[in-house]
Amino acid sequence: MKRVVSRGIIFIEDKVVLLKRDRKEGEKYLHYHAIPGGGVEKGETLEEACLREVKEEVGLDVTINKYLGVEEYEKGIVHYYKVNYQGGTPILGGEEKERNNPDNHFEVDLIDIKDIDKIFIFGKGIDYVKEAYKLEN
Repeated sequence: MKRVVSRGIIFIEDKVVLLKRDRKEGEKYLHYHAIPGGGVEKGETLEEACLREVKEEVGLDVTINKYLGVEEYEKGIVHYYKVNYQGGTPILGGEEKERNNPDNHFEVDLIDIKDIDKIFIFGKGIDYVKEAYKLEN
């Protein structure tokens, strides 16, 4: 059974809120960014999961703006939402904070939209960030 994930794309002014990740795999490190989000819990809607995960991972209060689409891969199904920033200070929290260590490092990163093509996000994440930004402006 595939893991169902819900992610929220948040902008604060012209910066997108992401998680910067450095993870050791074997002898080398993977460096990438991730859109805040995570697994949908039993009895939870996709929207509820998105709001909960954003609050847990990056400490922000958001509301759902628009469903952007879905991406399916071998082990999971990821749903993307454009969310509206309501308040809070971007700060690492939840499981990411608890698991944070030199071989599995997380940090909140605000990336200026003009620099979005300079970073790596797995899958179609960058495409969804660009689509969400168009809705923002």
